[in-house]
Amino acid sequence: MAFPSRVSLQRQLNGFCGLRTTACVLVALSFPILAVAGAKPAKDAPAPAVETQTKEPAAKAPKKPEKYDIDHIGQRGIGHGFNLYSEKREHELGQSLAASFDRMTKPMTDPVVNEFVNRIAQKLVRYSDAEVPFTVRVIDSGEIPRAYGFPGGFLYVDIALILSAETEAELAGVMAHEIAHVAARHATRALSRKRVCDVVGSMAMLAGPVGMGAADFGGLAGPLSVKKFSRDAEYEADLLGIEYAYAAGYDPQALLDALEKLHAIEVQRNEELAKIPGYHLASHVPFHKGIARSFANYPLTEERIDRLQSEISTFLPDRTDYILDTNEFQEVKAHLLASQTPVLRHHNANEKDSEGPVLRRTQDDNVDAPATNLRGFAFASQK
Repeated sequence: MAFPSRVSLQRQLNGFCGLRTTACVLVALSFPILAVAGAKPAKDAPAPAVETQTKEPAAKAPKKPEKYDIDHIGQRGIGHGFNLYSEKREHELGQSLAASFDRMTKPMTDPVVNEFVNRIAQKLVRYSDAEVPFTVRVIDSGEIPRAYGFPGGFLYVDIALILSAETEAELAGVMAHEIAHVAARHATRALSRKRVCDVVGSMAMLAGPVGMGAADFGGLAGPLSVKKFSRDAEYEADLLGIEYAYAAGYDPQALLDALEKLHAIEVQRNEELAKIPGYHLASHVPFHKGIARSFANYPLTEERIDRLQSEISTFLPDRTDYILDTNEFQEVKAHLLASQTPVLRHHNANEKDSEGPVLRRTQDDNVDAPATNLRGFAFASQK
């Protein structure tokens, strides 16, 4: 039996493709005619009325992702993305981190402050997407106003944050932001991405020179991917934070107030850094802003503020009443300020072990000019 040659098969294939192309062209040319014929009105049909009045196109409402529908908080699957950590393992990780953090910080033992902060936190958790119970602790770690959210439901609030907040809603907004990080499982999801990048890089090293090149590229792209996830996680925590605060009854605008304070601190810090010789040399590097932004773990604060301003009007329905501040918050804040104020007293020579700061007067001092001595003491303490 004779088989057709390779040249003969190629000619037949070309002829088939030519026929197919010709048929497609004929169909395309005849389609407008068929469409017009099908759309031709009957002879007896009345002519359609012409609309003379022009209507302005309706403004399109901003698209709201169903994932962030505030009416379904707790049922939205926040934090159900790719994650190599089970909930049990995530809780164990957070427990270990919290134990280490406890050893490095000073706990606040005042029951009034602890009970107040815990009550606000648990209220926010009830109106969140968190699927784990929360352990709330108040600490005294310095002058930086911060809150910390660890995986598995561990929340730390520094008393400096309470003292710097002007209203209860501002404090609640910052706490809601950290609760959002835990609810969305941002920490373990970022760790999962990093582990995958590390495994891919290790496997690429076994593929020879080409694999080594891929490993070098992965060594750069992997961290950038994780950093981008961290920036997106910060944006998401902002959005979820204002939703949780809103659902709990607080004014969501208060989180913006806290971010504006943070932005003012950053501006002041940049002004101080600008005084360093050679600090502006980096600004002459091409695309330096884009490069710095790609390697940053956190988005710019001003970008977060702009984004939140639009999200508040997009995702949160209008409401007439918000909780902005309470007398209880101001009382707790005053209570903290009173406990932080040092007590100055005269030194008793008979006391061997005296506690608290001591104000002493030298022989040259007199009772008629105490203000000069106090001003000198304050100036010396600032050095």
